[in-house]
Amino acid sequence: MKSARRRQQRWLGSALAGTLSLCAGVFGAAAGAKDIVIAQVAPFSGVQASAGKSYAAGLRLAFAAVNAAGGINGNQIRLVTADDGYKPEDTVRLAKEIIAKESPVALAATVGTANADALIKANVLTDNGIALVGPSSGASSVIGKPGVFVTKASYADEVNQLLTTLSSMGLSRVAVVYQDDGYGKDLLDAATALATKYKIELVARTPYDRITGDIAPAVNALLKVDAQVIFLAAISAPAANFIRTYKQRGGTAMLIGPSPVDLSYLQKNVPKELLRGYVASTVGPIESRLTLPVIREYLKQKAANPSPDYGVRSFEGYVSGRVLIAALQRSKNSPESLAQALRGLRALDLGGYTVDFSDLKRGGSNYVDFVTIDRSGSLVR
Repeated sequence: MKSARRRQQRWLGSALAGTLSLCAGVFGAAAGAKDIVIAQVAPFSGVQASAGKSYAAGLRLAFAAVNAAGGINGNQIRLVTADDGYKPEDTVRLAKEIIAKESPVALAATVGTANADALIKANVLTDNGIALVGPSSGASSVIGKPGVFVTKASYADEVNQLLTTLSSMGLSRVAVVYQDDGYGKDLLDAATALATKYKIELVARTPYDRITGDIAPAVNALLKVDAQVIFLAAISAPAANFIRTYKQRGGTAMLIGPSPVDLSYLQKNVPKELLRGYVASTVGPIESRLTLPVIREYLKQKAANPSPDYGVRSFEGYVSGRVLIAALQRSKNSPESLAQALRGLRALDLGGYTVDFSDLKRGGSNYVDFVTIDRSGSLVR
């Protein structure tokens, strides 16, 4: 009897030790797991709120897929955000705060050329050895700067393709409405530099204020100009106001905008009859391009992860998220290691959309296309 009790005690002791060992392993693994933080400082209020939210939705979409599959080596990717209200000084302040508090491995998807410029000039990236991935800006003042990884075509690429297309259509008289800051001037400078090459005459160069977004003076000026095309080097809200006011007052020129003008914002804020015929350049394929694997996967993920914040800019955020994931899989989850992995990305094919950082003085992609809004308010390629 005593022998049986001793055997039972030994068995229970062995089982308990095994259980404790297993628990220690499980809890040890859990304790070792650590969120990989990506920080986005962008406007979630104000004139560019739709852009900030749209980018964030795209980033979260990319991260959701990899997190559901176990994350990066068991670590979940977590997006933390801060609202800069589109104010460059707040972009800098909040970026410093979020770096100190959250220790992100990268910043992502800032909105605005002036905002990215402010981070660069304040040495936020270089002082912290941290990368900025997928800023909204394709301006020459942003591309090629230390720590910056632009995941799309440059503004110069957009303007070059635009003028090529206009020239092929026999359209030569172009007016430019531009936001009076680095972003608008970069687009204007590109148009000025390329116009002669394509035998385009810039018949007017009309600014509007970045802060107020007041386009009334620009509308008044351009109603008096004989322009076949008006290029809106603008952001979403002022562009919508210009289109609506210009068309209501009888303007007849073709209106064309660059990729920073959010098409979903225009569709929500401009009547269909006034928006009809608007042409936009895009730096990513539209959702109807179902022949591309990246679009099919993007739509599949959107269906599984619904959000009210999805917009045209969400695909750009999604691409930046996919680029970050690819680099994280090649790094050691530190800002320095991630930046090194980003610099090493070559011809990263996401499924019909390729990103390459072999020449950081250019955009990471050269994809530029155009879409038109038809009478029903839908996008037509």
